[in-house]
Amino acid sequence: MKAFVVLDEGYINQAVVSLSSFFRYNRIELVIYAQKGTDLSRVLAVVPENLVEVRYVTFPKHELFASVGDNRLMVHRSAVPAIAQRIKALEEVSAETDCVLNFDLDTLFLGSAVPLLEEITAEHESCIFGVSERENRDKWMKQMKLKEIVNTPLYFNTGLMCYKADCKGLYEKFIKTIEEKGDFMYCPEQDFVNLHFKKKHQLSGEFNAIWFNPGYKEMAPLMVHYLSMEKPWNKFIYLDFRAYAWWKKYLSACERVEGYLDRDFIGRVRSNVNRVK
Repeated sequence: MKAFVVLDEGYINQAVVSLSSFFRYNRIELVIYAQKGTDLSRVLAVVPENLVEVRYVTFPKHELFASVGDNRLMVHRSAVPAIAQRIKALEEVSAETDCVLNFDLDTLFLGSAVPLLEEITAEHESCIFGVSERENRDKWMKQMKLKEIVNTPLYFNTGLMCYKADCKGLYEKFIKTIEEKGDFMYCPEQDFVNLHFKKKHQLSGEFNAIWFNPGYKEMAPLMVHYLSMEKPWNKFIYLDFRAYAWWKKYLSACERVEGYLDRDFIGRVRSNVNRVK
């Protein structure tokens, strides 16, 4: 197994926290894809040198990126090139190893996920592995009156995914899917992955714990995913008191690597946590 992440240059602080927490519990080769010219010195200072490879690339550009999702795109449009790079990276890394792990950087690892994933994936010859958020997806589609093109029993959140599948020509297929169905791809990478890969194996919620998911109170998360706009570092919008424990853990993780974070970043996290006390 080999892992990769795609790092947008505006996400350095989040990468420091996420990757330092990942390597606190896990030992696996990791490839960081970053835009050429990005200063990764702070990130590289908190990860094991012998396990991390940096690949500087130019994120994909395509005229379709300006219109995918129409006016209901659920990610910031400026992030679409980085999202597309994840597809390109998946195609590349899958040619180098039998199983690929990918995760978002708005995450915090709280346990050792890799040994469990290796055990689970070993039982399947060809499959993709993730945590389903079909219930949330159905709710959002209904509330926002959106057309659902991913009519599958499982709809994986790509905050953490394992791929044990043929990924040859994947980026070309991604572009073709946008050409055909782009107006209804509100989460382009996630929608494509769920559409394209047919064999799916559902992981337990502990691998990708979203704080507002049903049953989160009973979880002992291996990774917490700070999905949506209510992230610990964003300007305070709304914070359900039930999420306080996960915000507090994020602050603790920030404080462990405080010397590598921007002061305003950790200041926002600390302010958000203190407002809930």
